[in-house]
Amino acid sequence: MNLFKIMWGALRYEFLMQIRRPTLWLVFLGFALFFTNQSTLRDLTAESLPPLQLAALLALLTNWLAPLGVGIFLSDRLSRDQRTKVDELLNTLPSTLHLRVLSKYLGATLATLTPAFLLYLLILGLAVWQTGNFLLIPLGLFCYVVIVLPGMFCVAAFSIACPAVIWVPLYQFFFFGYWYWGNLLSPSFGLPTLNGTVLTPIGSMIGMSFFGIPSYRGVVGPYPAINGVVSILALLGLAVLVLVALSQFLRWRQALM
Repeated sequence: MNLFKIMWGALRYEFLMQIRRPTLWLVFLGFALFFTNQSTLRDLTAESLPPLQLAALLALLTNWLAPLGVGIFLSDRLSRDQRTKVDELLNTLPSTLHLRVLSKYLGATLATLTPAFLLYLLILGLAVWQTGNFLLIPLGLFCYVVIVLPGMFCVAAFSIACPAVIWVPLYQFFFFGYWYWGNLLSPSFGLPTLNGTVLTPIGSMIGMSFFGIPSYRGVVGPYPAINGVVSILALLGLAVLVLVALSQFLRWRQALM
């Protein structure tokens, strides 16, 4: 019970530290202005698509930018703790390193996902207003959980862990390039890309496997449902492996001090 209280306290601290960052809200406000002034949303709602397929496409549309903001805003969590000496304070608490890493991951990730989820609700609300179909609300929430969250959790794990060994601005630069190369670049462009594989965190493989999306960003579907299952398991499995590796690395670095 004592460990649970410590974990809850650390999670709450991380959540509040992250959600109070004004730049986090300003960036997602900018994303909202971008999407509300873009013709893509109007084009989607103008098509005669089945509600479930439209909800899946709206989730993928949100994923153009939202994971990019989540990854970049999570990438400085470890370095901020080192800068402010918070990590030294946390080392004195009677909890395991694995528990502290998990608390940091869950608290900071949930806080960063809050404006990302509100952005999706805005897009979903606009789609309901334009189509008059209120069935999009429950379907949209379902699609958000299935399509968006697995990739978000994977991106969050890498963005917290990688800056432990890479300079934060360098990681942010590489992550920005990776997001468009590995998720939005069409395979027909001529460059090798992860787009269209089960390791695509934008969720296109999941969307084409479960929701019958015929094609997305140059990848032609649909795919069997098993591909979507494998994609979800692969993304969540990668997140777990990265967090375990981060805990081991921090333990090794702590032993050297």
